[in-house]
Amino acid sequence: MKPLRKRHLQVWTAWAILLPVGIVLGWLAVPYQQPVKLLQSSAADLLPVIMQTKEHNDYTVSIRSDHKHTAWQLEWKNKTALTYPSAVIYKAGEPGNDPGKAELIGRIEARGDYVFELKPGLAQSSRLKLVLYDFIHEAVIDTIIFKNPFRYPE
Repeated sequence: MKPLRKRHLQVWTAWAILLPVGIVLGWLAVPYQQPVKLLQSSAADLLPVIMQTKEHNDYTVSIRSDHKHTAWQLEWKNKTALTYPSAVIYKAGEPGNDPGKAELIGRIEARGDYVFELKPGLAQSSRLKLVLYDFIHEAVIDTIIFKNPFRYPE
């Protein structure tokens, strides 16, 4: 029995030394991770001309352009934290089109202000229908329709 107790003490002493050393070496072996970066760049410059704005209790949506109408932006400002943790904005097709062919504009989170570039070809359309979609619950949150969004406000 005495040799077994002696061996048991040696094993537990080795574990008491090797386990903390292994944890520290494992922690040191992990490479330095860059801080988490947002997918949306925060330094996006807003275009100067606001073509149209739609107000909602929780958010404001604006269509912006430059003075020559060559570049377009969709500006999304959350007034309060959205009750949906993650949602996407789609440009819906014309009525009767397959909703699966809607064009993705961008993703918004519960908080923050977002700016999305719009394709120049949109300026030819007479209306812009945006669908705010919760992809986690697979439900449409809201639909926003701009009539003649690419003409100067009067």
